[in-house]
Amino acid sequence: MFNKVLYDPQALALQVKRQKKYAWDLEKQIPWHLGVDTSRYLLPLDVDAIAFPGASSEQRLAISQLLGLIVNSTIAELEDVITKLRHTCWNEILRSYPVGPELIELGELFFEEEQKHSKAFQRYNALFCRDMGIHSSDLNLLIPKAYGSLFLKAITQNAKMGGHAFWWVVAAVEEVSIDIYKDLSPFKQQIDPLFHEVHLRHMEEESRHHNYAFLMLEILKEREQSLGDRLFSKVDRSIGQVFSTGWIVSELNKVFAVKKLKQKHPFFQVLTSCIPLFEKLSSKDLIQKLFVSAPYISLVLNGNLHIKTEKVAREHRSLSIPLPKPKRATTSVQPNKKERVAHGD
Repeated sequence: MFNKVLYDPQALALQVKRQKKYAWDLEKQIPWHLGVDTSRYLLPLDVDAIAFPGASSEQRLAISQLLGLIVNSTIAELEDVITKLRHTCWNEILRSYPVGPELIELGELFFEEEQKHSKAFQRYNALFCRDMGIHSSDLNLLIPKAYGSLFLKAITQNAKMGGHAFWWVVAAVEEVSIDIYKDLSPFKQQIDPLFHEVHLRHMEEESRHHNYAFLMLEILKEREQSLGDRLFSKVDRSIGQVFSTGWIVSELNKVFAVKKLKQKHPFFQVLTSCIPLFEKLSSKDLIQKLFVSAPYISLVLNGNLHIKTEKVAREHRSLSIPLPKPKRATTSVQPNKKERVAHGD
């Protein structure tokens, strides 16, 4: 799928030129001066507000905002992981498998952009805290953090053993990031303008460099030599799925810590009032929602929604975790059906 580009220095050089030409500046080209409009949704919600059926208008707004911050943090943490593992999962590979200068320059740009994206999402979350009047240390109790996690340790160990689960995780993260913007873009005029702008800029660069993970996987596929190489090529995608899914599910559980914060700010108080709605769901219904129909969360958890990554996995004959067929939910930024501006399949 990507081997034609891999051995076309002119195509790679054009991609380098395009990425440099259209790169955006973190300080100058995002309107940070706007701040956050805390009266607006960040992400549109489905009728059950992800897993809080019956949520009121006030609760839906708070859920939308927290979910947007969770998505920001998840992307920021994963893209920070990408930069942290640069040496082990990129430099060491290219030292063993020499490639042309264009592919190296593309890699340099890729890691530079990923670090910039992580900083952009972190800054947005910090501005939300400032404009909402909450402490960032309190928000950090509720949102995902990868540093020190089993996920980070497992992916690092896999790389040290000669595996390449890292690049399968990167491929999925890139694809999900683009799809998240597709889901929120129809609501551009209704969600917080700064939130939209950060995700728009992110999507633009992801679209320009999303093929890099696949190029690296193509290199690794073509240069398999040992039995260990062939074994890792079969199981690396499933290893990445298991540990990334486990990390995300465990980090989502952090939202229940909001009960400890309810006296600190009305935002946390409203979120605490949502917990009884969540508790109405059976374990079966909850799992069904998270992996099948919950907007954004299913997109991250269910590998069947990672269309390009799944296609490459089949071409590489790499094993994937079997998951149920997903169902894309209709989303809205309105509290009831009569007022809802719908978006969905």
